[in-house]
Amino acid sequence: MFLIKKVLFLFLTTAVCSFAGDIVWHRSHYIALGVDAPFSWGDLDGKGSFVANDDEGETIYIPRLGTFPLPTIEIGANINQHTIAVSFAMWEPDVNYGKGTDNYTETDANYWQAMFEYRYYFFWPEDFQIGLGLSYSFSRYSVHSAVFGKDKYDEDKRSTAIYGGNGFAPSINLRYEITQHLGLDAAFRYRLMYFGSVSTDDGGYSDLSENLWENFFEISAKAYFQF
Repeated sequence: MFLIKKVLFLFLTTAVCSFAGDIVWHRSHYIALGVDAPFSWGDLDGKGSFVANDDEGETIYIPRLGTFPLPTIEIGANINQHTIAVSFAMWEPDVNYGKGTDNYTETDANYWQAMFEYRYYFFWPEDFQIGLGLSYSFSRYSVHSAVFGKDKYDEDKRSTAIYGGNGFAPSINLRYEITQHLGLDAAFRYRLMYFGSVSTDDGGYSDLSENLWENFFEISAKAYFQF
C-alpha cells in the first residue's frame, strides 16, 4: 500500500506540473482492439477449498487461474502527453480445481475485466513515445461446477462459483503512430489482484474471511484508430 501511495504521488506531481503554464492543448480520441497475455501466480492455484456459507453447507474449491489470452477493446482520450483509457476484456479459459483430492476436475470458466487507466507519455508529440501508467481494474471470475452442495432432495449438487476481484497495476507503455489516425500500442504491467468475495446459486454473496491474492504479469498489444 505504501508503494501504491508513492506511485500515486509521483503521477499527481507529474500531472500538475505538466498542466501548469501557457500550453496549447491538443485533444484526440481513439478506439483500440488487441489482446492481453496475463501470466498469473498466487492463491488461485487449484488447491484447497473453503466453506463460504455455513447455512447452505456448500464447499467451494479454489480454482487455478493460470495463463490465457484476453481479447480487449479500449476507448480513450489523449490530451497532449496525457491519456485516459477505459477497457473491457473477456475470455473463457480452461481451469481445474481439487488438486490432490478425489474431486479433481477440469472444467471451463468465464473471466472478464474492466479497467480504468491513466498514462503519461514522454517524447510527445514524436511518432514513438514511451509512457508510464497506473490502472485500477475489477474482475469477475466464474468457475463452473466448483461448488459442492445438496439440493432440496439431499442429492449431490454442483454449481458455479463467482469471484469478484479488484487490483492496481503500474505499467510501461510503448506507442508508435504509423499515420495520423493509425498506430500500435504495447504495454507491460504488474497487477496485484485481491479476490475478496464469492457468490453461489444457493448461498448468494459472501465476503471471504481471507482475501485470495493473485499476481499478474501482463503483456498487451493493440492497434488503434485515432480521430
